[in-house]
Amino acid sequence: MGPSIILSKEEENILEIWIREMLDKHIPVTNEDLMNIVQRIIVDKNQETPFKNNRLGKKRYTSFPKQHPTIVERVVQNLCRVWTEVTASRGQDCRAPRATNEEISLKCQNKEAKDREAGKEVKFNATFRETNEIEVRALIGILTLSAAMKDNHLSTEELFDSSFSGTRYVMSRDRFDFLIRALRMDDKSLRPTHRATDPFIPIRKVWDMFIHQCIINYTPGPYLTVDEQLLGFRGRCPFRMYIPNKPNKYGIKIPMICDSGTKYMINAMPYIGKATNTKGVPQGEFYVKELSKPIHGSNRNITCDNWFTSVPLAKSLLQEPYKLTLVGTIRSNKREIPEQMKNTRTRAVGTSMFCYDGPLTLVSYKPKPSKMVFMLSSCDEEGTVNQTTGKPEMIIFYNQTKGGVDTFDQLCSTMSCSRKTNRWPMAVLYGIFNISFVNSYVIYCSNTLSKNEKPLSRKNFMKKLSTDLTSPWMKKSKKSRLQKKRYCSYCPSKLRRMSKLSCVKCKKPVCGEHKNDVCHECV
Repeated sequence: MGPSIILSKEEENILEIWIREMLDKHIPVTNEDLMNIVQRIIVDKNQETPFKNNRLGKKRYTSFPKQHPTIVERVVQNLCRVWTEVTASRGQDCRAPRATNEEISLKCQNKEAKDREAGKEVKFNATFRETNEIEVRALIGILTLSAAMKDNHLSTEELFDSSFSGTRYVMSRDRFDFLIRALRMDDKSLRPTHRATDPFIPIRKVWDMFIHQCIINYTPGPYLTVDEQLLGFRGRCPFRMYIPNKPNKYGIKIPMICDSGTKYMINAMPYIGKATNTKGVPQGEFYVKELSKPIHGSNRNITCDNWFTSVPLAKSLLQEPYKLTLVGTIRSNKREIPEQMKNTRTRAVGTSMFCYDGPLTLVSYKPKPSKMVFMLSSCDEEGTVNQTTGKPEMIIFYNQTKGGVDTFDQLCSTMSCSRKTNRWPMAVLYGIFNISFVNSYVIYCSNTLSKNEKPLSRKNFMKKLSTDLTSPWMKKSKKSRLQKKRYCSYCPSKLRRMSKLSCVKCKKPVCGEHKNDVCHECV
């Protein structure tokens, strides 16, 4: 008969729960098993900390104190300004990225149009002529309308059928096809010199200008989410990825940071494979630090999943110049997690275990008999458990803020202008348009609600935006036609050639032979 062992009431409850779990699983409990679990409880009781001698970062050993450190209240900074474009209430004024930079695409597109025109016999000048900024905006307006009406999957024959829609009044079907084929965001002759260092060069300049507009047009709230979006694309691309749990499965991965409340996309960086210069840090840590540059020093909180979360990242974000807090799930194979927190056999379902290292808090929660969730936070958590649900407050907060990017991705795919293409830069450009639709609607709703007005639905907003983009081009095209036929100013009088066309500058009547947007005198 061994010496008697005195257990506290809490320790007796732990022992009782363990015995009940073993009996529920029909596992016989021997006296030896019972003594082992009692000895384990006694060891945990007598040790200074149950998580001693565990690796943590570059330090060889770290001991976790039993008591939580003094809680320091966080004060989020740089929230005095809500919107940059507070006065923007029209659809075209709320386009955060200005849809895209028309000047860049216009120059490259005209060069591509000349190359295509030189390579074939042109029968219709109206289809293959050079374009201008107003027409490019009209092209974007048609894509906007196709997204609002969810017609992006239709062929151009159906899209321009007069019995279904009014897009043919903006431009002809052949002109639309030609502009889409000729659309370029860079000079193709310069690609070989830059592609070795940056495979994203075909659309890099437009992408950087677009992201800059997204950053300066919005001030985010206190809680943000970092996650990834997959732009669907199955063609040839040097950095195409396969992610089986995504709806598209194949495509271009774009890590991004969004506002958890409004779902506004603030910053994004494309994943370009091995060409990514991570500056010697893990990829997850690199992307979090780069994406959070617009909010450095503001004491905001970032929520992310286990691909990004790590203990070194949480510690470094607390320092200068970041001054940010982190909440996220962490993988169970991380060496910083104590072995005692991974023991799922002796833990009851619904129990939580906390440990602390300065401002860092690590919790292991057992929601199911065979599942363990690990969560890391640098927000000076108190380690409290919700009395209603039995879950730690850290997990409840994570569930409330983790869906910023996922919801944003759903909004992009719900009303998408993406069309079938074999060129990955066009797939990225369609993604830019979809992002701009969501961001502009967020700004519009906030500005409208600040005036105590009811905002339009998203569908009506995008239809209004399409009208604003296409109206200038439709008015310009209409002005070039006369009310009635008149004799051409340049044809011999004996031909008596009559036309409704006129010069857009001097308004002289011209026939199709002498018309090329402007008359010969105004060239």
